[in-house]
Amino acid sequence: MTTPRPALARLYDALVVPSFCHAGFAAHAATWDPRSLAVDLGGREFVVTGAGGGLGRATAEALSVRGGDVHLVVRDRARGLQARDEILTAGGRGALHLHVVDLSRLAEVRRFAELYLASGRRLDGLVHNAGVLPDRRQLTDEGNELTLATNLLAPFLLSGLLEPALRRSQPARVVWVSSGGMYTQRVRVDDLQSERGAFDGVIAYARTKRAEVYLSERFAARWAGSGVASNAMHPGWADTPGVKGSLPRFHHLTRRFLRTPAEGADTIVWLAASDEARGLTGGFYLDRQPRPTHLPGMGTHQPEGDIDRLWGECERLTGWKG
Repeated sequence: MTTPRPALARLYDALVVPSFCHAGFAAHAATWDPRSLAVDLGGREFVVTGAGGGLGRATAEALSVRGGDVHLVVRDRARGLQARDEILTAGGRGALHLHVVDLSRLAEVRRFAELYLASGRRLDGLVHNAGVLPDRRQLTDEGNELTLATNLLAPFLLSGLLEPALRRSQPARVVWVSSGGMYTQRVRVDDLQSERGAFDGVIAYARTKRAEVYLSERFAARWAGSGVASNAMHPGWADTPGVKGSLPRFHHLTRRFLRTPAEGADTIVWLAASDEARGLTGGFYLDRQPRPTHLPGMGTHQPEGDIDRLWGECERLTGWKG
């Protein structure tokens, strides 16, 4: 098998879409130092949300096989138990702790954070991976639109509440798993709850994923000099249960070109654990390289005032004041 030339990776990046597929991953990976993730994570603790399958399970496995203790935050206990067993079968060495939390309910987010802080545990890495893409507008019992609550309010609140554990464990890292779909949307700060017009789940999802990148940048600025880093990434197009269930037509058309969950999770693990990523903060990454947060001609640039309002709305809706 021939090794792809760096020029091929540059071509895929210029064309954008091929860089999201398995071929793009292979072209990028050909340039990496194979020792970059040869790290021993013994003694380090990580929280991974959405760890019951897909990218979250792949991330948890990669951290565990390197000796990290991983807290699997899942919504469904059965899936969590299955994921734990699969990780152990795959050679997981670190302790695996299962936490059943419905992240769409902010009360449950608070309860989990309170228990974690009370335990006195370290927190070397926090991975915000959990996400939903519903096909119709739904409200949680707390009155928040489901996509917003799960994809944005929960990681915002969890980052804020677990800040003490991150600070006392520094150097610590927070990773926000965004999506390439965010390139298509601006954040509608005046309609975070998707109340205006017909609901489109794909658009609502993409807006929250762009908002995650903005929040990651703001947390990075907040934590500057503290030893706590915050970075966002997007995994490309990976073959996960979430993609298959939420976007069946897309999955059917692209399944031969999709990345594996492990390939999609590679940059999450690299940001959370590698020595190469130590000191990086405030960035947005694909395949271990910084990427632009806007593409030409998409009209997604927003004034800082919009991001100020986004932060303020997240504070208001969650009750956490940064």
